[in-house]
Amino acid sequence: MAKNPGHTVLRFTPYHCELNPIELAWAMVKTYVKQNNTTFKLDDVKKLQNTAIDRVTSENWQHFIEHVKTEENKMTEVDRNMDEIIDNLEPFVLTITGETSDSSDF
Repeated sequence: MAKNPGHTVLRFTPYHCELNPIELAWAMVKTYVKQNNTTFKLDDVKKLQNTAIDRVTSENWQHFIEHVKTEENKMTEVDRNMDEIIDNLEPFVLTITGETSDSSDF
């Protein structure tokens, strides 16, 4: 079904919700429902949910996408810095001979 003409399959990282703008939209919807739910009846919650979804604007989406891009850039920079640190580490070799010493190294 996803391979029908005109459909694109997107795969998101499973453990980095901060890289998924849908998570930000969903948080906005849940916040609206939580702040406006006074009856706690399922029908009312469904209406609030639909209203909240309608309140997500294209400007909100643009903000969500920009936020995700900022997070991606932060992660890329951290990854680049870690690679540089690891590449510049001096090798550390520990030789274990099985011999014991009478003096303590402490």
